Amino acid sequence: MMRVLFSPVVCDKKIDYEFNKEVITAIYEGETDTFDFTGMPDGVLKEVDTVLTVNPIIEARKENGVLSVILTNFISKDAPDEEKFPEWQVIE
Repeated sequence: MMRVLFSPVVCDKKIDYEFNKEVITAIYEGETDTFDFTGMPDGVLKEVDTVLTVNPIIEARKENGVLSVILTNFISKDAPDEEKFPEWQVIE
């Protein structure tokens, strides 16, 4: 199980995400990077390397074996409230 929070950033670009257990693939401007948190011990990662020009991973944290990741989410200035004020989502 992984928890994900899409942190809003007003921008006219888009990042897409794919999830597979504890692996996140980010697609941005035709480039792809995969982040594999499988086997990550409890703790916090605030800096994650990426080949993308924008780092989609703001923070990854594992507590008691549960992975929680905060991801960059580009939204429009007139985005709906659920995008402006996101809640944690569970990815199984």
